Amino acid sequence: MEQSSISIEPMLPSESVDESVAFYRSLGFEIVRDEMFPYRFAEVRDGDLWLMTSNYAQFGGKKAFGAFIVNVAELEKFHNRFAVNLRNNLGIVPLSGFPRLTRRSRDGSQFRVFDPFGNMLVYMDKYYAPPLYLEAQDHTEEILNQVWFLRDIYANDCVAAKTLDRALKEVKDESGIGHARLLAARGEIAVAMGELDLASNLEDKVSRIHLQDSDLQRIEEELRASHHLRSWAGIESGE
Repeated sequence: MEQSSISIEPMLPSESVDESVAFYRSLGFEIVRDEMFPYRFAEVRDGDLWLMTSNYAQFGGKKAFGAFIVNVAELEKFHNRFAVNLRNNLGIVPLSGFPRLTRRSRDGSQFRVFDPFGNMLVYMDKYYAPPLYLEAQDHTEEILNQVWFLRDIYANDCVAAKTLDRALKEVKDESGIGHARLLAARGEIAVAMGELDLASNLEDKVSRIHLQDSDLQRIEEELRASHHLRSWAGIESGE
């Protein structure tokens, strides 16, 4: 039997097609069709990925939610291109609420795009293989593993922040590497949530903790995560 060719075009619900079109255009998608008849809908395209968006009231759908996975070979290039387009078109990469572009996961395997009405595009490395489960080496690492899971997989900075806030209240040694890592993680999430004054305060606290050179080299990227996020999102000036 001859195998048929199948193509799939996701249909994403929208309360305002105009807003959806504006966002996807800002991401760098091509607007293929923007129609009023026989009902309000638009088609957008990014390479081989085609999407259709409408309120779908004619089908009886209300407050629907759409989500799908986009497997790509060069994940970082997609992420960087979307960020550059958003900075160029919106002046900033939106990091909270709808719409938004999430950071890449800690292992670099995925990120998410949320459109203005909460539809979620999960971009994943097509060659991704889940890492082997390893037990945390200490309590700090256990907390951070929870935080990164909440941040990266659930895209829930709010709950991740609460987890860190609870952990920071329990810290006994405020001069150690564990405290510095927790503060730095909270600072990165504060930037993502738009809590820029809090982020600056946490960055200052991290800078006051004196660590061994070997420790600094090992976790330098972690400690500067909030600074990196400010620069990447275009909010380094504290806007």
